[in-house]
Amino acid sequence: MDKVFIEEKEYVEKVKNSVKQTLAELEETLKSVGISNLNRLKELKQEGEFGPDFLMFLEQLHEKNASLNLKDKFTRLEELKYLLSQPYFARIDLKHKKLTENIYIGKFGLAESSPSVTDWRAKIASVYYRYRYPQKDVYYDTPGGVEKRDLLLKRTYEISDGELIKYYNNDIQMDENEVIIDKIGKKTGGVLEDIVETIQQSQMDIIESDPRQICIVQGCVGSGKSTVAIHKLAHIFFNYPKLIHSEKSIVVAKNQILVGYLSTLFPRLGIFDINYKTVREILVNLIFREQIQIKTELDTPGDLMNFRLKDLKKLHISLEKIHGSYERKLSDLFKVTEFEPFGGYKYSTNMSPSENINEILTELEEELTNQKDELKELPNDSIKAYLCRENIKSLRKLVNKLADMKNDIKINEVSEMAKAFGIDPKQHLTYAQSILYVYIYLSLMGIQKHPTYEYCVVDEGQDFSPLEYAIMSKVVLRGRFGIFGDLNQSLDPSGIARWEDLFDIIKEAKTSVRFELSTNYRSTRPIIEFARNILAPYTKDFMPESINRKGEQPAAKMVSSADDVVSGFLSDIKEDVKILNKSIGVICYEKSLFDRITTEMKKIIKNKENLVILDSGTRVNYIPKGVYVMDAENSKGLEFSKVYVLGLNPGEIKTFEEARRAFVVTTRAMNELVIYGVREHEKT
Repeated sequence: MDKVFIEEKEYVEKVKNSVKQTLAELEETLKSVGISNLNRLKELKQEGEFGPDFLMFLEQLHEKNASLNLKDKFTRLEELKYLLSQPYFARIDLKHKKLTENIYIGKFGLAESSPSVTDWRAKIASVYYRYRYPQKDVYYDTPGGVEKRDLLLKRTYEISDGELIKYYNNDIQMDENEVIIDKIGKKTGGVLEDIVETIQQSQMDIIESDPRQICIVQGCVGSGKSTVAIHKLAHIFFNYPKLIHSEKSIVVAKNQILVGYLSTLFPRLGIFDINYKTVREILVNLIFREQIQIKTELDTPGDLMNFRLKDLKKLHISLEKIHGSYERKLSDLFKVTEFEPFGGYKYSTNMSPSENINEILTELEEELTNQKDELKELPNDSIKAYLCRENIKSLRKLVNKLADMKNDIKINEVSEMAKAFGIDPKQHLTYAQSILYVYIYLSLMGIQKHPTYEYCVVDEGQDFSPLEYAIMSKVVLRGRFGIFGDLNQSLDPSGIARWEDLFDIIKEAKTSVRFELSTNYRSTRPIIEFARNILAPYTKDFMPESINRKGEQPAAKMVSSADDVVSGFLSDIKEDVKILNKSIGVICYEKSLFDRITTEMKKIIKNKENLVILDSGTRVNYIPKGVYVMDAENSKGLEFSKVYVLGLNPGEIKTFEEARRAFVVTTRAMNELVIYGVREHEKT
């Protein structure tokens, strides 16, 4: 047997023993929580999933055992259990002068005992992702500056259930695409999976970019945008633990389907307490927490298209005028002789007019308290006492005037500006009108009770309107956004037209960085070529490049009628579900087919757990082996091993909008694509 293999196999056992020792010590510590509570946590955590009941119970235990820091310890427990199965996946040997360091890299780190494992998010681990083969003079960042080493060895391992299966050295002859293709070929689809073993340099650039700015990623279909976004968050929480916290960060998606889909990956990366929301949920929370007195009909979308970037710019100009007006009012107020001694406050346009007044009121209330306390210590008939009483009178007058000014903003200014932009606050407001009104309200009044998030990831960013981005910017600190999307997959007509527009919307950000991902890792080459041909007549921008994964040609079956579409599909799917060992997406491109197909699938699939009906308003549990039924719009961002598209005739596509829609549904497929459509001359 290979001598190196034997040595590596022995090292795996050493690391596992180290993990077991650390795990035993941690489990002993956790016994203080109570065996029954630990057993309850195990019951709630089923099949590796972390549902709302589990998270709620963990939060309750955490609060009861604050000194134990239970959430962090439970997270560590899960990490150690994973390390028993797969302690590490890579090794790099770095030489500095005469010293050579062997660094083993894992999904999670092990520093509590020896031998140790380095977390993939550590700065030194970036050498593995950034350099394809051994070479001199490799660089990596550290808190103390850039370090230089010689990379003597880059080795990758396949370890399963704690057993070393094989290893290979990454040298100049090795094609790393083959490794990626092999790993993708083993995926079933249906759920997001981590990519810590196969992160590419272009993806690592995004993951490691400074989070204190807007990060915009234009990623072609299947380039791993959503997965990279989540790995970026994991990297941020590891490297910026005092600046950005998981419980104070948020992932925003267009609907509950994507919210649920994205949430499946976080626990696999050791993240249990991040926030997931739609813009609608953020809006509802703002209205409730800030006690904004409006009546809403949020199920009525309204017309987000009517409020474009130019309208937002007009709104910003109007807000600037109001800022100027209140800055002058405050300046004039403190020019009054009686109030002049209490002046000196500098107005800030970074805060709302109301918040500026609040700052002044806080200082004046403090001064009023000081004057009252001083008066108690003075003889009643002294000059100082007289001056204190006069100051108290003046301060009370000033406080009342400022309170009136603040009240005027809430009652009159908000209402007047809303009316200027076509909103009657006395009427029931649509979703679009509600966003606009709340944005105006917050711009003038500020946020008092709603949390401000330290970082925000936006998935499928091309489908959000300028107004939706504007309201998001109100609840995210200093414009710290990671925005991931693909303009070729724009299905929402109200979505932004250009990524550059975001710099005019998210005013809070001082700097920005933009990346582009052009390689498709999801689909086979024939599927990508088929999809490219759909878009080619309309655009050459942001086209996906295949990683050259082999597979069957897509099957486009044109039949005589919608009935034939259904019968042909049902015949095929009955064969598929006999051995359900992968995910299958059934996309009703023709919406009228959705209810009919749903009914038929419920008859065919007896085990309800194997059938998932996707609805934009409902969050579901995702499974790696099952059948998913959806319409075209609800397929966005998802991937399945095999995809059926029902009601699409590629030959009938006449517009760029139709081409984008067809492009989206066909590229959900990883390995197999079957299209059923009605022949053009057969349609009536």
